Amino acid sequence: MAARLGRENAMRNPRRTAATSSALMIGLGLIAMVSILSASLKASFDAALQDTLRADLVLTSSSFLPFSQEVAARTADVDGVEAVSAFRQGGFKVNDSDAAMTGVDPATIETVANLGPSEGAIASLDGGDVLVYDQTMEDNGWAVGDELPSAFATIGDDPLTIGGTFDDNRLVGDYVVSLDTFDELFRAQLDTFVFVKVADGADTAAVQGDVEQATAEFGNIEVQDQAAFRDQQAGFVNQLLGLVTAMLFLAVVIALFGIANTLSLSIFERTRELGLLRAVGMGRTQVKRMIRWESVIIAILGALFGIAIGIFFGWALQQALAPEGITEFVLPVGQLVFFLILAALAGVVVALLPARRAAKLNVLEAISYE
Repeated sequence: MAARLGRENAMRNPRRTAATSSALMIGLGLIAMVSILSASLKASFDAALQDTLRADLVLTSSSFLPFSQEVAARTADVDGVEAVSAFRQGGFKVNDSDAAMTGVDPATIETVANLGPSEGAIASLDGGDVLVYDQTMEDNGWAVGDELPSAFATIGDDPLTIGGTFDDNRLVGDYVVSLDTFDELFRAQLDTFVFVKVADGADTAAVQGDVEQATAEFGNIEVQDQAAFRDQQAGFVNQLLGLVTAMLFLAVVIALFGIANTLSLSIFERTRELGLLRAVGMGRTQVKRMIRWESVIIAILGALFGIAIGIFFGWALQQALAPEGITEFVLPVGQLVFFLILAALAGVVVALLPARRAAKLNVLEAISYE
């Protein structure tokens, strides 16, 4: 009966109940959207590595700053290493718009990565040509053999011939040249990543240890297998979006205070009614239970609508970012259920003081209150 009365109290003033739960709905909706985006980012990155990366080991700097070419050279001398492929990255302009270019080794790129190049595309890199992502080619109306309208900070305008296309840009971006061409176009001739393919039959863990020893002189170099590299990238996503989520939780806390204030106002308005309920036999515990149920209903109402809105906008955001590489949509069901349960528990907590006040009302004074 206490729960039924709590429900009817929440239904008594729909406008106020909706206004109270809407703040929680917005805050929890944003948190749900960020959670979905985070899960989709990590899943998309994992999918990109599984689809495109054939290397067994990845060398990066601890701060993701470029490092010396000597790292790749020393890695290539380690026993058990089949192929070493360095990646370099730099910014330039295409049609006066900012873009990124990746330098690769034509001799080893297909051993460590799967870009889906067109026929003859990799061979054209040795002639100084540039490879362009096929969707970018289509969007700009370019064709193989056309000149790419490119400009560089060090040498100014320098159109490059388009030598071919590739159909997977998740690892290398939209524009790819050979390392030799990259060094002619950019002053900073440093590696961003070094991918290592371990020879068949070699112990990957042992080779990883030998590579670490060979590059120990470069103190900021990290040697990771694919699993560790994926976990590291997931950690960066969690750190970035964790801060956003923490800030959004403050909005949820404020919304819960709004529920507490609404309950306190409702109790003040229903003083005489509460006195009558007590007079006909409702106990203090039942009064507290009724107020708690009212709070929980308001909180769950806001949480359900918030999660629904978060799912919709999370899906819409993922679809909008699909061309940028966020190709996977992941619904973190466990997290969303946790948010719903947490909202219900928070509804109980914020109702403690209003419920206590309602239960302590003097019956005679409450009945005579007008």
